[in-house]
Amino acid sequence: MKINSDQKKIVELFLKQEFLIGKLYKLFAFRYPEYKDFWNEMSLEEHLHATWIKRLAELDVTDKFKFSQGELRSNDLGSSIESLESLIRGFKNNKECSIAQAVSIALHLEKALWEKKVFQCFEGDSDEVKKILNTLNLEQEIHIKKIDKFARPFLKKA
Repeated sequence: MKINSDQKKIVELFLKQEFLIGKLYKLFAFRYPEYKDFWNEMSLEEHLHATWIKRLAELDVTDKFKFSQGELRSNDLGSSIESLESLIRGFKNNKECSIAQAVSIALHLEKALWEKKVFQCFEGDSDEVKKILNTLNLEQEIHIKKIDKFARPFLKKA
């Protein structure tokens, strides 16, 4: 089943959102050099998630792949993207932000995506699609746990 133009737009916005989150984490790595390894790892994982989603969207109809947008709307993603772009501009302009605020932002972003079950909007029957979807869901869960574990000491101090 092919994805329609509305669904394609949502997938494109979702990809953009993933890349922007990765870009934000790169800025965190620069801003907080003592934690750069952590933030660089998170940024790479965001880009990896986006790559997998892009691969899913590029599969042809014989792969029996579809995108089921559920409650996900382009307006929601558009607002999220605008917020991310604003955060990125702020960091580029040296906006004051403590490490506690940065980890809080990251945790909020990741949990919001998880709660919307964004990664579960993709469906497919082929082995390749199933493997990518399973990996994506598992990696997203691990990704959130890493950020949550990293955030705990900072959020207790705040």
